[in-house]
Amino acid sequence: MPAPRAILYDPKENPFLHVISRCVRRGWLCGEDPTLLKKHRKNYDHRRQWIVDRIDRLSQAFAVDIAAYAVMSNHYHLVVYIDVERAKSWNIKQVLLQYCKVFSPHPWVKDYLDPHKHRLLTQMQVRWVEETASTIYRERLYSISWFMRSINEPLARLANAEDQCKGRFWEGRFKAQALLDEQALLTCMAYVDLNPLRAGIAQTPESSNYTSVQARIETELPASNHRRNKSRKTNGQRRYDYNFARLKPFVDSETKSSINIKDKPHPLPFKLKDYLELVDASARMARANKKYHMDDSLPPIFERLKIDADARWWASAMSGRSTAMASARQFAHAMGSALNLKQFKERVKQQTEACRQQTHAQGKQPPS
Repeated sequence: MPAPRAILYDPKENPFLHVISRCVRRGWLCGEDPTLLKKHRKNYDHRRQWIVDRIDRLSQAFAVDIAAYAVMSNHYHLVVYIDVERAKSWNIKQVLLQYCKVFSPHPWVKDYLDPHKHRLLTQMQVRWVEETASTIYRERLYSISWFMRSINEPLARLANAEDQCKGRFWEGRFKAQALLDEQALLTCMAYVDLNPLRAGIAQTPESSNYTSVQARIETELPASNHRRNKSRKTNGQRRYDYNFARLKPFVDSETKSSINIKDKPHPLPFKLKDYLELVDASARMARANKKYHMDDSLPPIFERLKIDADARWWASAMSGRSTAMASARQFAHAMGSALNLKQFKERVKQQTEACRQQTHAQGKQPPS
């Protein structure tokens, strides 16, 4: 019997998660199916922008920060940070306001937030609203299950309405993987950002549409804002309406761009330019099970982006990080060093056993 997700993915123990959601039967429902003849193809790239926009909206409501994302034609990846302490620091009104950004509020909640109608509520109604906000709503706002549900369900409805059909759009529930240490986090972020390049639909990281690495390059790097205004081609058509999701800042982020989440603790424990160097180096590595990798003849990423070498903040730390990245181990539910994986397995085993004993004890109790 598999362990419950509530045990596997405890945000208090491991706040960083890698999350994947796939279209049903891995169909090309968010892009263009290359296996079909051109005359039979339909392009659904706009749905990839729907996903990015939805991620951006939810990151402003939930206590969930986005470290990396990549939206592909038949699936998407997220690397998220679940900030339980931030959710617990919200007062009752803040919880209700955050919750109402995503979900339709109960009539009593509407009246509670309305200064003119609040005084008309009875004590029982006020107590119900405050207790519900303090327990149920607050927990939902840092739940990865509710976060993914709030992405997938509305988008499935929109897509089905567009196709004038019914049925499942997503392939079951999302898959998740706990990231146990900084090496695992770095490895996973680079893997997510390089998805379009490995799939052969982008030539460089900066040309990978609907990814966090492109968003960071175009909004966080100095001397790069002019590139945001240039149109880009997608499947032969120029795009001018491309938006990015807000991202969790790196430790050295000084930009005041809207891409950063302001006034939030726990920045990513890397420097942006160090990370981009690693992504660029990783993109050049050929993998046995992948056909595509970046052309070795291309100049380094900062030369391609025309960023002054004197302005670089990075140094020689990449060699150490790349070694740690190569030695990172993983299994189905987590990624990290051998020691961290062992501790993770022990914690899951203990909590699963405690959960089983509690369930067994409840089953032995006589009915009331």
